[in-house]
Amino acid sequence: MASGPHFPNVERTQFVIEGMSCAACAAKIEEALEAQETVQSARVNFATSTSLILHEPDVPLRNLTEIVDSLGFRALPESDRQSVQASSEAALRRRAIPALVIALFAMLSMFVRFPAIDWIIAALTTVSVWWAGWGFHRSAKIQIARRSLAMDTLISLGAIAAWSWSVAVLAIGADQGLHFGGASSIIAFVLLGKWWEARALKTSGDALESLAQITPDHVQLTNGEILRLDQIVVGTEFIVAPGERIATDSEVLQGHSEVDASQSTGETSLIEVSPGSLVSGGFLNCSGALTLRATAVGNDTHLARIAQLVEEAQATRAPIQRIADQVAAKFVPAVILISVGTFFTHWLATGITDNALIASVAVLVVSCPCSLGLATPLAIFVGTGRAAQLGVMVAGAHILDSSKAIDTVVFDKTGTITKGTPFITDVLAPNESKLTLLTLATELESRSGHPIAQAFKFFPSTPSEIQDFTMHPGKGISGLVNGIEVRIGKAELFDRIPQTLTASSSQESILFIGRGSIAEAKVTLGDEVRTTSAEAIELLRQLKLEVALLSGDSYQETRNVADKVGILNFKADVLPEDKHRFISDLQSEGKCVAMVGDGINDTPALAASDLGIALQSGTAAAQRAADLTIITNDPRAVADGIALSRKTLRVIKTNLVWAFSYNLIAMPLAITGLLRPTHAAFAMALSSLLVVTNSLSLRRFTSLSSESPA
Repeated sequence: MASGPHFPNVERTQFVIEGMSCAACAAKIEEALEAQETVQSARVNFATSTSLILHEPDVPLRNLTEIVDSLGFRALPESDRQSVQASSEAALRRRAIPALVIALFAMLSMFVRFPAIDWIIAALTTVSVWWAGWGFHRSAKIQIARRSLAMDTLISLGAIAAWSWSVAVLAIGADQGLHFGGASSIIAFVLLGKWWEARALKTSGDALESLAQITPDHVQLTNGEILRLDQIVVGTEFIVAPGERIATDSEVLQGHSEVDASQSTGETSLIEVSPGSLVSGGFLNCSGALTLRATAVGNDTHLARIAQLVEEAQATRAPIQRIADQVAAKFVPAVILISVGTFFTHWLATGITDNALIASVAVLVVSCPCSLGLATPLAIFVGTGRAAQLGVMVAGAHILDSSKAIDTVVFDKTGTITKGTPFITDVLAPNESKLTLLTLATELESRSGHPIAQAFKFFPSTPSEIQDFTMHPGKGISGLVNGIEVRIGKAELFDRIPQTLTASSSQESILFIGRGSIAEAKVTLGDEVRTTSAEAIELLRQLKLEVALLSGDSYQETRNVADKVGILNFKADVLPEDKHRFISDLQSEGKCVAMVGDGINDTPALAASDLGIALQSGTAAAQRAADLTIITNDPRAVADGIALSRKTLRVIKTNLVWAFSYNLIAMPLAITGLLRPTHAAFAMALSSLLVVTNSLSLRRFTSLSSESPA
């Protein structure tokens, strides 16, 4: 579907849409929204009943919701999604169960006969068709009036045709041609299928909903006062005892403890925290009492952002879904024409109106595109929700195709394979200037977002005026600190390195510090390899993926890390443009490349790769350029993200194959009169059940690592 105009600034709006019955409804709403000059693009997800609209800034929400309402649907706030799904499931249950009882009684009456049985069945079927099935008729009326035919049109026409014919036959006293069982079965089995779908959606959303609800409702302030969660503001100080969950994103003020982040991020190991540590809402405090200060509340918290990102991803459309959408948009009108053609063909061939009617009704019912509309969005809904539980945030459904084709994974070293928290192991400098140089370096590094800056945070600093701060990609940084030129970086950043500083370790990274163009101190840095990195590389190999390592550090340091984790293909001393070129070279060789990084210098490579993967600890720029974000900072989740994406795509393809095959097989049977309306309704419901069940199988996907949570 074409997108609307592009605006320099775009706002995103999401709301729930009530009343959609199939993918054709979603397509109609998208078309109406994108016809507006103020809308850039609209994505409506039939499975989740949600929408994602990109539009010009300051467009009133009412302008968008009125368009939806005018089509016969109902637009509700995004916050109502869970309640809408729950009420929809309950309403379907209330109507489906009586309709099923009536349908079973009607079918039983074909074998058990007694006086007035036909009139009793007629009365019960009337209740089923016009009470239980009223939602279908109401929607069909709107769809016909607006020339936007959809599934409800087929159901309504089929049920009313069978019921009307049977009433007419019964009224004239004929004892043949009664099809009350077919009419009631149509309503009953379709409602049953819709109920299954609603239950599946409600259950699938429970995982993400529970993620947002693991924070406690109340907190205890340092003065003993109790506050509700919605009363907490940034800066509120509160106490968390061992065994309690942390209410909101906070900084540790007092106390030492270990926290369990497994339920909120998927992180499997306990995390040690102490004064200055940052913790997220939902973490479980395991050992010591903590005093915390709230740093974010409400929709600004880590958990809230996760939920929002997942919902936005679920609102996107996979490229493979376009096929289903194009078919669904033209399918219903074609089915009605085929049904009419089937009626006249049978009537002209046999002269028996009853048989002609039954065949045409069967065509209407068996062709309802429920499973076709559910095939893709439901799998995406379940798959992205499961990914979030495993610590993987998916940017959108478009990454599914990329994940299947990936054959090479390239890692940046610092912050991905290693922890990215370098520490100083040695400083070589004249004693009389060592402290001065380290203090100047600390001040200048405070302006840098590079992980190396963390290595200097333990040295003393004083308020300083910093001017002309400059980053030299792949070399280091420079600037004026209180008017003094300071340089920190590799040897290439300096005009001369004194001989006394040239000896270096073969195992660690080296930085030089100088007041001007001549280096005056040498700093040796260490960076610990993540304990799970070697296992992550092995998991990727099990997925038949090649692995490479890039680093701006020295050859010896890069080789040391590569040897520890088992990577044979590595490249050192690379600049950001070199990383981009490395990715492009692989692609020119026919490789489909995933890039894993965390820093600003990784952004060009992430953007150039076929699948960009960023760690949560990385920069915002890296995360914006990525397709997947690993919120656990555990590189094993890279393999989980790729494997789950591939499985989701396989489920979608299986669903689509089944949905198309079902119609290809069932339609000819209905046209030839071999499939009666009752059987057609049951077959259609069974088709939806199979698609729902197959999609829900993604909830059972377990991490490839035996240590990760299922």
